[in-house]
Amino acid sequence: MKVPKAALVCVGSELLSGQVNTHQAWLSVRLRRAGFDLTGEASVPDDPKAIRAALKHALSEADVVIACGGLGPTFDDITREAACAALDRSLTFDPRLWKVIRARFARYRMSVPEENKRQAMRISGAEILANTAGSAPGQLLRARGRTMILLPGPPSEMYPMFEAVLPRLVRLHARRVHPASFSVRLSGVPESIADERLDAVRARWPEARFTILASGGEVSFHATVLSKSAASAGATRARLRADIMGAVGEFAHGEGDVTLEEALGKRLKERRRTLAVAESCTGGLLGSRVTSVAGSSSYFLGGIISYANAVKIRRLGVPARLLDRHGAVSAQCASAMARGVRRATGADIGVAVTGVAGPGGGTKKKPVGLVFLAVCGPQRAERTRRLEIHGPRATVRDRAVTAALRLTFDALGP
Repeated sequence: MKVPKAALVCVGSELLSGQVNTHQAWLSVRLRRAGFDLTGEASVPDDPKAIRAALKHALSEADVVIACGGLGPTFDDITREAACAALDRSLTFDPRLWKVIRARFARYRMSVPEENKRQAMRISGAEILANTAGSAPGQLLRARGRTMILLPGPPSEMYPMFEAVLPRLVRLHARRVHPASFSVRLSGVPESIADERLDAVRARWPEARFTILASGGEVSFHATVLSKSAASAGATRARLRADIMGAVGEFAHGEGDVTLEEALGKRLKERRRTLAVAESCTGGLLGSRVTSVAGSSSYFLGGIISYANAVKIRRLGVPARLLDRHGAVSAQCASAMARGVRRATGADIGVAVTGVAGPGGGTKKKPVGLVFLAVCGPQRAERTRRLEIHGPRATVRDRAVTAALRLTFDALGP
């Protein structure tokens, strides 16, 4: 069964100057689920020759070419011109597109800069892709049985535009491909252990394509098997899911794109519990992760950032003698903080994080990366956890937050 291929060309000099390109990871997941293989990605500067060469090469290799970026109104937005050169087509001003762009500006009571006329230039033979979040329309082009789509660079504009055009790409290139896909998100387990657990699954499914990725204390695992029909794909997915969950289900917090904070929020809602957090070394990151979920106000009451010991004593009621005896970086302090934030907010569950994020401040007994977590629930039920996280300050803080979310998730029960 032939799998259609896709190639990605990301345009922007900033991508070659240290800015992280997140488009490849986002697009590859969605393309794979739809039955495509992402066979390559090129990041190119705002140079017409470089963009043209990258597009021509991608067209020679893939059934679908996705170009992101360079559709704005400024002098360096030249993807349209480069695509014209790659396809040997012309570029003309489209009054109807210009009318749509002007109407968008009018809705916000803004005057339209003359530069925005560049965004009303249409490549000959192109189908316009509506932009629901910005002024740069996308374009879809067909050439010699292949498809090229031009998408804006900002994720808030590119993501919804791609989701809208993906069914069209499937009809054009992947209609005979029936992928049976399953993704699971894991936490509370190192990537190496998850990988070892999944060895037997990979051995039983030699025809499947697998990917595993660790980031910020979480592990994502994805599997795809191509089936001969839509009906058989459903049955195959069920078997694939059962096999994978049998191996790593105890570490799973969600399927598909479900984040740990979303899974925790769902569990809190189901159990009708409220949550509050007390943070020291993470400085508000835990509360930020919890409130990144829409609707979190129904279960999250608030948090106290108790960076200084004086705040731990005054706001959370941590006994001064406890700090004198055990220190702020201790299981005893974490437990007292969790109890204190419960008491201060009236939440059903209090969660606390305290540690040494670094790069300074560590000792032999309490090195950089030492973190203590605590979860306190009704009837003073408590869980604590000691972590030793290796890496720079940002890594210590991020992984501490992930571990705190997982400890709370587990404390709520299955």
